[in-house]
Amino acid sequence: MTAAAQPGPIATRRLQPALLAGMSLALLLFYQGGALVPALLGLAIFGALALWRADLALLFVPLTVPLYMIPGALPGIRARGFDLPLHEAALLLAFVATAARWLWGRVARHAGSGAHGPAPAALLRQYAPHALFLLAGLLGVALAQARGPALIEFRRLIAEPLLFYALARWHGRATMRRLVAALVLAGALAGLLGLLQYAGLDLVPLLGRKQCFAPDGGVCANVIADGGVRRVLSVYGHPNNLGLFLERAWPLAAALALVGFRTRRQALRTGVVARRDGAWRFVLAACLSLAGIVVSFSRGAWLGTLAAAAVLAIGLAWPRAARDRARALRLAWLLGLGAAVLVLAGLSLSVRGDLRGGSTPVRLLLWREALGYIRLHPLGIGLDQFGIYHDPRSPLSLIDPALVGTSEQFAAHPHNLLLDIWLRLGPLGLLAFGWLIVRFLRAVLRYADQPLLLGAAAAMVAALAHGLVDSFYFFSDLAIVFWLLVALAEVLGSTP
Repeated sequence: MTAAAQPGPIATRRLQPALLAGMSLALLLFYQGGALVPALLGLAIFGALALWRADLALLFVPLTVPLYMIPGALPGIRARGFDLPLHEAALLLAFVATAARWLWGRVARHAGSGAHGPAPAALLRQYAPHALFLLAGLLGVALAQARGPALIEFRRLIAEPLLFYALARWHGRATMRRLVAALVLAGALAGLLGLLQYAGLDLVPLLGRKQCFAPDGGVCANVIADGGVRRVLSVYGHPNNLGLFLERAWPLAAALALVGFRTRRQALRTGVVARRDGAWRFVLAACLSLAGIVVSFSRGAWLGTLAAAAVLAIGLAWPRAARDRARALRLAWLLGLGAAVLVLAGLSLSVRGDLRGGSTPVRLLLWREALGYIRLHPLGIGLDQFGIYHDPRSPLSLIDPALVGTSEQFAAHPHNLLLDIWLRLGPLGLLAFGWLIVRFLRAVLRYADQPLLLGAAAAMVAALAHGLVDSFYFFSDLAIVFWLLVALAEVLGSTP
């Protein structure tokens, strides 16, 4: 995938803060305008600025994706209005701007320069798992009993994340660190809002109305009591969703901090005056994300955080150990043993529940039910269909009677990444995910001395560990993070 040419003059780079501020204000006008004309004006201004710097517009996708449950709106377009999450608006406008700049460049060069892209066979080899993932998504729509929800999920969790991945690859290495920094900032802000909620100050209602699932149809609480503890939701609909996002964000913040500290140390050695690297700001961002994980009281997120911390610690120790082959081998065995212990701990937490038996049988009942659907539908049941099959009023339901009348009656997924992927995308989806993750790990291991790749590996391990007992991919923020990690590994780990 060819990287797009970005404006190069120093004057243009000096305008970056002004452009980012203008884009932020434009999105704010769309988000809080309260009427159709201000909302459209905000989108128009953002789109115009994106035409100048589409790579900067793309940064607002990971920055705003945690707000997917508090979308913007275009009132008056239809009776109920038209909800549009901020990250979707930013993604679509960044795509339009990128495509427009590419077309303009083709016209300016008269499209006759004789330049040729990679051969089709090479493209197929490079992007085969990505294409397989898209094919599995189309099959997930075709198999769905309820086609409407499946099409919506295909757009939000298959097509749009793939589009984000393509744009991230297109804009190349220079944009990748900025995208990671935007994600880190999003995690820090989500964690900060959660901390303020825990302290008694809830600022989230100022952002808008959260689309959540209050039993009475009213405004959802942002702090809930569960098992004797207060759990915060921040901008999400459940504390576990907050933990799922933050466990992916903090390792990347730690990696960016490490990059900054290494840059500073190298500058001190050479006597060169380094520009401000922001290392301590990334340390603060990591701490805010970690604090948000703590007050979410998500045991799965705690497990993911421990797994990520282990990867970071071993990754930092590996270069010294690798000088001694025996030490490196012992470290590899330690890594494998630690991973096995964490996996067993996660399964134990889920299967046995807490000491008071909170979630003891729930996961087992959901897993048994999901396996029943797989036996009946080996190709899967389609995108966003688990809640429909799980509904005890449905003739298709295999729900255990013990779950009827509890909150788990409304579960939207089986709380296990393998079962969830199989049910939504079938065996093709499992193959695509496995292929992508193996490629990711190979790239990371090949260039493990790069801090950003080490942070990406820690984030992916956290996602996999927590995914054993919860969701792994099928939320808007998790999908965007997954494809950002894939793009990061491909750009930094496979490009000279």
